Amino acid sequence: MDSWISPNDGEDTEPGASLRSVLESVGPVMLTVLDAPRGSAPQASVGGGSEGASPSPREPALTGGDGRRVGLDARVLRTVIHDAADPLPDGAASVLLLVGADAESPQTAETLREAAGAGYVAAVVKLRGGSGRVVAGAAREAGITLLTTPDDAAWRQVDALLSSALGASVAGERPPGANAASGDELFTLANALAGAVGGPVVIEDLEQHVLAYSTLPGQPIDEFRRRGILDRRVPVLAEQVRQYREVLNAPGMLRMPPLGDEELPRAAVAIRAGDLPLGTIWVIEGGSPIDAAGERALADGARLAALHMLRRRSGPEIELQAREQALRGALEGAAGEADTRTRLGLSEGTAVTLVGLAPLAGSGDTAALTARAGAAVARHWSAVQPEAAVASTARAVYVLVPEGADGAVRRLAAQTLTVVERVLGLRMRAALSRTSADLGQVPLLRAEADDILRVISTDPRAPEVADLTDAHARVLLAHVADELARLPRLRHPGIDAMLAHDRDHGTAYALSVTAWLDAVGSFGDAARRLHVHPNTMKYRLRRARELFGLDLDDADDRLSCWIQLRLAPAPHEEPQGRRR
Repeated sequence: MDSWISPNDGEDTEPGASLRSVLESVGPVMLTVLDAPRGSAPQASVGGGSEGASPSPREPALTGGDGRRVGLDARVLRTVIHDAADPLPDGAASVLLLVGADAESPQTAETLREAAGAGYVAAVVKLRGGSGRVVAGAAREAGITLLTTPDDAAWRQVDALLSSALGASVAGERPPGANAASGDELFTLANALAGAVGGPVVIEDLEQHVLAYSTLPGQPIDEFRRRGILDRRVPVLAEQVRQYREVLNAPGMLRMPPLGDEELPRAAVAIRAGDLPLGTIWVIEGGSPIDAAGERALADGARLAALHMLRRRSGPEIELQAREQALRGALEGAAGEADTRTRLGLSEGTAVTLVGLAPLAGSGDTAALTARAGAAVARHWSAVQPEAAVASTARAVYVLVPEGADGAVRRLAAQTLTVVERVLGLRMRAALSRTSADLGQVPLLRAEADDILRVISTDPRAPEVADLTDAHARVLLAHVADELARLPRLRHPGIDAMLAHDRDHGTAYALSVTAWLDAVGSFGDAARRLHVHPNTMKYRLRRARELFGLDLDDADDRLSCWIQLRLAPAPHEEPQGRRR
């Protein structure tokens, strides 16, 4: 079942892929050879580097003194993103991405010499208008291949393309030229996979659009597959949101139970470029389950699909996905401050505000609605604020906005709510965190936004856009309610007894005490709120003191009683019948 992919070379058993094949996959638009060891056929040369025409494909591989291949024939296993402030890790068979390096700096030249000594086979720099002669000379002296990428290319995009091309080459694909992606390659891949695993295949993007499907004769089909192919989009079901999330988080193939009586069992695998998710591959399992060889074929197919999908996507789309992954790592506290700043392209000291958006309570399944809203929010912010990063979770969509005054962020957040309601018919609420220049605080900014969303998304009267100042009292009460639920012993026993008495006897002691506290101790105002005589109010409060031991003369006790009553599900109207 593995024979659907042809090997690189019959006699080549070295691990990894050749740097040459990886560069052919990525294409000269994204990566150009600035200098390489003599004889390895660079695409371009600067400052008297390797010269001459490209060798024939049959030319023997160039090797160093230790017998290892060097130059474009060197074997590559991985990429390493490096910040100049960090120590250089071991780089055996690796390509080094020199983030933030100055191509004209002697320090960068020294880093290239260290990289060669650490086993790196190539390094990537941005020239930023320079000639690159300094680093080209250092690379030539050290015997390491030097590559350049456009100044406006995102480093995460470069890493994703290299990772995908590397995965495809290791899998054994001999990829077509950079301009060979015709749009039919995913259908060809779907058919190849269907033949390898013995079941019909569908390839989807992250928004569950059907990009390609197998067309081999005799394939089983169910209503879900038929509708997905006809509509070019998978039917949106609440349970499917959970399944997609599980597949995208899984390291390999997952088997999924049918979602309905007429659905056939499926297996799925995520499509990734490095750690960047791009989509999924789904297979209907036939009469026999997919075996280990079939799982390997799916894994290889996912790597090839990633390469094709990256070629078909525009640079801005790839950058959007890369920024989403960077923000997701920051939200979960899985990425360091420096790493997040580098991946999001934010300079030192740049302050950020986190905007959280969630559906209004009662709108429907939160996870499904948030998944739909996430794509619309990302498209909108990429247009109005390209520096922002957007990431979705099962409960909310988050937007990390660099700099900008609070008024501008608030205005853009309100604009986003209008767009989502107009496009999707979905009402949402937006919460603004405080502003911070420390990206290590992003998890705390998320907690603050979540606190605000919790209270404004459940109250139709709350403002559509709010920060902590707007919702402070309700946020504080929500936390107190959590603590009282966690530790019931903190509750005032007299308040619980009063609520139970009202419930069992139809009295209104709790309602009356609450009205009196809300009226700041005015019997007249409290009586008018409940439409009773002031003497009735005085009688009820006196009896409440006697029956339940409430000390309403003490300010602290009044505050304690009011908080507990404020959080209790007390009736809002006078009970019928008995009134005293």
